Amino acid sequence: MQHSNTQDIQAASIWEAWNRRGFAARCQLLATALEHLPAHAEAALTERLARQLLDDARPLGETLELPGPTGESNELYLTGRGVALVLGTEDSSETLVTCQLLATLACGNAAVLQWPGHEQWLTLLVEALYQAGVPRAMLALDTGTPEGQLLGLNDLRLVVLSCRPEQEIALNRRLAEHEGVLIQLVAETDLQHCPLLTSPDFLLRLVTEKTRTINTTAVGGNATLLELGSRTV
Repeated sequence: MQHSNTQDIQAASIWEAWNRRGFAARCQLLATALEHLPAHAEAALTERLARQLLDDARPLGETLELPGPTGESNELYLTGRGVALVLGTEDSSETLVTCQLLATLACGNAAVLQWPGHEQWLTLLVEALYQAGVPRAMLALDTGTPEGQLLGLNDLRLVVLSCRPEQEIALNRRLAEHEGVLIQLVAETDLQHCPLLTSPDFLLRLVTEKTRTINTTAVGGNATLLELGSRTV
């Protein structure tokens, strides 16, 4: 399989449409793919962890009402960050890569996936997700682009991987030198026990907070003016 054109995944309208589906709808869609994941030695563990992650992601779609002055509505909600790069290394496992990818998508992000040496297995993984309904423009399997070039994607906001601690430090330094928007690094370095993947704040690393303010007084006033303007003398 030739590597996907990663430029396609940067279309803002495609990402926004996926992000607007909401956590519950995305998790329900992704859950349908779990029974069709490609076989590997720890398939049962992968499915169990993936289901737990999707169950934990659903409540993230709840909107929190914030206090504010009379005539104003304030809400706090979570949204995806944008394009995420999900990387596999020589120390990664099918379980880690699968769960990190599913969590990334569930949280409203687009994903570019790369794991050198495992392209055939990854092809089966992404095809299962496409069949479940994940838009092809939201998930790109890359099999040939150098890592440094992927880190330079214009809309990249997140890097998710499993690696040794020294690799995390080196990559963090490279990202710190990146000009422009800060790129969040989410790295699992305990590859035996996976404490980050199973921690309560793992999914929160894949999203960003936003607030929505509505001037309800102005909305009511405008509605009244429109009604008055529609009357004939």
